[in-house]
Amino acid sequence: MVTPRNRLKGAGISYLGIGAAFLAIAASGQSAFLGVGLALIGLGIVFLARSRGGGAE
Repeated sequence: MVTPRNRLKGAGISYLGIGAAFLAIAASGQSAFLGVGLALIGLGIVFLARSRGGGAE
């Protein structure tokens, strides 16, 4: 089943927001959350790029 592109955009924005929250936690001294935040931001960028039609299918 193929995911519609508009759903990928919503997922990308959600991952970016959650990643930013983890980075804020990491900035407060909990350095263990730094990698998780960066990974989620990376996923958000990938989903946004795919929703714009840049993904090879």
